Order: sequence, then C-alpha cells, then structure tokens
Amino acid sequence: MATIPELQAYLGDLSAILWNFGAEFPCPTLDPYDDGSHGFVISALLPGSATPKPALIKLMETWEPSREGQYALAEYDYDFIEHPLDRRRGYHRHDAEDFLREFGVAVHEHCEEVLEKPACDHYMGLPIDGYEAIRRFTILWGQPGPLGCSKLQCIG
Repeated sequence: MATIPELQAYLGDLSAILWNFGAEFPCPTLDPYDDGSHGFVISALLPGSATPKPALIKLMETWEPSREGQYALAEYDYDFIEHPLDRRRGYHRHDAEDFLREFGVAVHEHCEEVLEKPACDHYMGLPIDGYEAIRRFTILWGQPGPLGCSKLQCIG
C-alpha cells in the first residue's frame, strides 16, 4: 500500500537508480487513469553497443485505489531486452485471475535465451518489485553465457 506522494518518491528512486547506471530515458511521470488507478512506464536504454540496438529495461506498474488515499500494486511488467546478446528476461503480473485459474499463480516470468524464440511462454514466478527487477537485470547485463531458462519451471 502506498499514497500518491509515496508512489512519486518510489518512481523517483527507480529513475535515480537507472540514471546512476547511465541509462537514458525521459523523466517519467505518475499518471492518473480514468478508472482511478495510477501508473507509470519507464523505458530506459542502457549504455553500450547500439548494434543492433542498446539493451533496454522497461518498468511498468499500475496501482489501484485500495482504501482512502491508499493504492495497491495491481499489475507490473518488468522486462530486460538485451539486443546485443539477443536475449530477454521478464517478470510480469497482469491478468492475475486468468493466471490463477489456468496455472495457479498470479505472477509469471519470461526467459528467452534467444530473443523471440522462447522454449516456454510462461515460467513459474514469485512477486518482485521494481527495485528487485532492476537489481536482477543489471546483474545479467553484459554478462556472457546463458540466462538459465532451462532451470525455471515452465507453466505453459
């Protein structure tokens, strides 16, 4: 649970962490949506090879009203697309009711050792936040070798 000022501070923290890694992106904003929720998107290009494209960290969150002045995290998409090494890692929470009904989990992961050629569409996941997503992505960034997709549990 968080208030709007707390969400704005959180967004500022995520931005500062990415800028400290040398990422380039427009200053993000916490945007109100028609249904009363608030959210943001950060698409940050990381320094390094521009061929074929730079590595990208994308963070998207939607926070829904929970109780008076408080918001709860409802959805997130955290993605790391490392074009220079042709791979992807992602952590998602969206369509939670569908995923619970179909797979028994509200969150899932994506892992592509070769970009756009996943061995599995969705892997079992545990909830994480934006801080943890950035930490995991920056540990992988530029490191040779496999991501370890074969060690994850495929759910469909």
